[in-house]
Amino acid sequence: GHRGQSALRSLGAWDDVERASVAVVGRRDWQPGKTGEEEGRITMANKRVTSRVLARDKLVGVLRRVLEERYGDVVELRYGYQVEPVDFGDPDGEADGTGDGNGNGPPVRLEVSRCTPVRPGGDTAAVVEECSVDDSADDGPSTVTANLLIGADGAARTIANAMEARDRKRRVGPLSRLFGKGRFKVTRFDDDNPRVYKSVPIKFPSHWPSNLNYSARSTGNRITLEALPSDSSGTYCALLLMKPDDPLSRPSCPPSELRSFFDTEFPQFSSLIGDGVMSDVAGKAASSLPSFRYAGPRLHEGRRTVLLGDCAHTVKPYFGLGANTALQDVERLRGILAETDDLSEDLGGALERFTDEVAADSRALVTLSRSMDRPGRLGTLQFVLPLVLDSAFHKVAPWLFGPNMFGMFRKDMGYRAIQWRKRLDRTMQAAV
Repeated sequence: GHRGQSALRSLGAWDDVERASVAVVGRRDWQPGKTGEEEGRITMANKRVTSRVLARDKLVGVLRRVLEERYGDVVELRYGYQVEPVDFGDPDGEADGTGDGNGNGPPVRLEVSRCTPVRPGGDTAAVVEECSVDDSADDGPSTVTANLLIGADGAARTIANAMEARDRKRRVGPLSRLFGKGRFKVTRFDDDNPRVYKSVPIKFPSHWPSNLNYSARSTGNRITLEALPSDSSGTYCALLLMKPDDPLSRPSCPPSELRSFFDTEFPQFSSLIGDGVMSDVAGKAASSLPSFRYAGPRLHEGRRTVLLGDCAHTVKPYFGLGANTALQDVERLRGILAETDDLSEDLGGALERFTDEVAADSRALVTLSRSMDRPGRLGTLQFVLPLVLDSAFHKVAPWLFGPNMFGMFRKDMGYRAIQWRKRLDRTMQAAV
């Protein structure tokens, strides 16, 4: 989306990402019960910036190459390690006599350990974002120091969890926990609309446009198929989104059961999936989507630690907001650091300014995204009905009413500003 593209241009990496990505100019949708190829409705996107897609792993690979080629002399990448904060330094500078001679106080101390990914369900289960620390490794756990720690460890939130634990220890009384200055916590929402997914590689026929998002819903909205291009030659990666207790979500599901479902509900896709692929998809475990969470009201700890990306705001990846906003966070932090005259004296002030600029947007992003993912009647009330009302009022009086939520996301507005604008629209709609 435009947020991620703008950030990557600012960071000088857009040309590399653009070459690796595929343009998506619209959608082709099959409503429940519509299964014929000709019944898929094509809707072209009305955006000032053309969306481009690539798998997150592929994006990581491109950015890694950019780092190694352009900044290899100053950046070192290491994989397979777990990092746990020991302490975040003394926020009062050199009060303990261990400061580094400037106003930022002593460095952050971290324990670094080798680790291996965890498969809690055995070899057929998906790897989760956890590590099993190997204390017997030759190099063993080690303690390192850092002048700046950026918590960008995604939904694992190791750094955020450590900040939250420190904040709890610091606030011993109920009044200080409620009203103390500079509070920090991770707000976690119960997922009342959980979904899991299985990925399905599909090669579309040459007469199907390879620059569309393909989508289909089964009868009763049991399962949704969403497919995005992996290349410009018709190779797609489709996701089957379903409830965690759906029989097709279990590992070692009979391939015949999955084939029967496709033949009945998605025959336009079933003929494009070979028996080998169908067997692989049926046999693997489903992966979970992240739950909605945000950190705040501050995103920094002391004068040397800051959170950004999924570590600060976690959303489900339905609308592309997570990765785009994470890249925007990087751009914002870089800009603030570049504008700070003397980081050796005012790094803490720069991180406070990042909190002031980003924290409210982080909360609004998660709140808005969650309102678009509620189940049943609540989803109709908070998502579907507002979309209909916004579209109707904006069509009649675009000078007075803003577009619907998707249209607002395309504007150069922060999420907090979007949230306030939608509240104003609701008030004016109610008055009419």
